[in-house]
Amino acid sequence: MRLLTHNVMRNNSAAASRSDSPPPLRITATRVRVDEPAASDDPDARRREVEFAKRTLPILDWESLLQGARAMGLDSLPPGVTPELAGDEGFLRALYHVLMNVHLVDGMLTCGETGREFPVTDGIVNMMLEESECG
Repeated sequence: MRLLTHNVMRNNSAAASRSDSPPPLRITATRVRVDEPAASDDPDARRREVEFAKRTLPILDWESLLQGARAMGLDSLPPGVTPELAGDEGFLRALYHVLMNVHLVDGMLTCGETGREFPVTDGIVNMMLEESECG
């Protein structure tokens, strides 16, 4: 599971709040995989990475991304994004790498609101709810 995916996931059980900004699911990582970035000498790949990160940045829950990255052993993200950073190619390529090349392979996602746990096995999150959890 990529950090980009984690950034948009929420607990949809009846016990969870229906607010517009529910708390992110907490990551407990037991196995993480970091893929190598695309070759830096490929200008098309660099351009695609920068454009993707630039267009994704405004919709990211930055605090959730920070928490997820830290839980997976990454402390390289800044606490906030300034307009200067948002236009910096180096930062945007690094952001792309964190979003797309860092994978939670095995672990657990835990709802901070309800304590409900969602296991992650081989990069796939099991978000199936019991019938009693549906509302």
